[in-house]
Amino acid sequence: MDFKEKRILITGAAGFIGSNLTDDLLEKGAVVIGIDNLFNGRLENLSGAFKNSNFEFHKGDVRDLNFLLDVFKDVDIVYHFAAFSSVPLSIEMPANCNDVNVNGVLNVLNAARKENVDKIIYSSSSSVYGDILALPVREDMPRVPISPYGASKLACEAYMHAFHHVYGLKTISLRYFNVFGPRQKDSPYSGVIAIWLGNILRNEDLTINGDGTISRDYTYIKDVIQANLLAAEYDTGGEIFNIGAESPISLTDLANLMLKLTSKSNLKIYYSDPRPGDIIHSYADITAAKQKLQFDPKYNQEQGLLDYFKWYNFTYKTNLKISP
Repeated sequence: MDFKEKRILITGAAGFIGSNLTDDLLEKGAVVIGIDNLFNGRLENLSGAFKNSNFEFHKGDVRDLNFLLDVFKDVDIVYHFAAFSSVPLSIEMPANCNDVNVNGVLNVLNAARKENVDKIIYSSSSSVYGDILALPVREDMPRVPISPYGASKLACEAYMHAFHHVYGLKTISLRYFNVFGPRQKDSPYSGVIAIWLGNILRNEDLTINGDGTISRDYTYIKDVIQANLLAAEYDTGGEIFNIGAESPISLTDLANLMLKLTSKSNLKIYYSDPRPGDIIHSYADITAAKQKLQFDPKYNQEQGLLDYFKWYNFTYKTNLKISP
């Protein structure tokens, strides 16, 4: 797709994935309207975007329909990233999670319908599957989420499909499998790779929740951006695609890999109780995305980690020793 002069709105534009996509679309010549309530998003993530005359930013909340109706005017494509995105916090605050995710997506859909937006690309999650014994997981397998976060994402997918069926909106849902990379925050509620990178930079030992056999299909941010760009070109609606790396790794192996790549093998790995709501194994079958979207992931975990660490060194002028 030629993105030049396309008007593209990104909810959660100051967040991890949203800001990376913002930069990529601006490089391709698109006009990007970013919105974020800055609860999790950070304006520093958009420092480059603010230098581009094709970017405009609005502070606002997806739970405010009137705000959305105003900023959705003359928009071609909406990428919906804004979300209550923490599994542990969703267990503590299920009503808040539902309010942001489900009510927020309903507002986005209604605003898009009323303002004649051509397409909505929704960021879903592998958490909709819950614990499935048969791996890798396909899009047509049972969805039995085990956290309020996963349940809210599944409800949002259902709304996406319903609005396509009833109103003819072109909607696509992308189920991400544990995305990592530049701009992911190091906080107790972030992905484990960002948390462990913070530990390594502070020369602290790593802690794994559970016995370390839990596995994840960690997917590098550049592959996720690729999937989102391809979704904009895909011309049907109502479909759902897994977006993963097809290379699952256990948490123990991941921790050891990170210590090896950063020359920090002196640090120890400790194990603690598993967290409620955590899925045991997660591994994507991406056959549908390959065939229909032409999705072709370029990064396994080691390649993604190396790229991430190099970015971190360059951006923050750290002296992290990287040794592939």
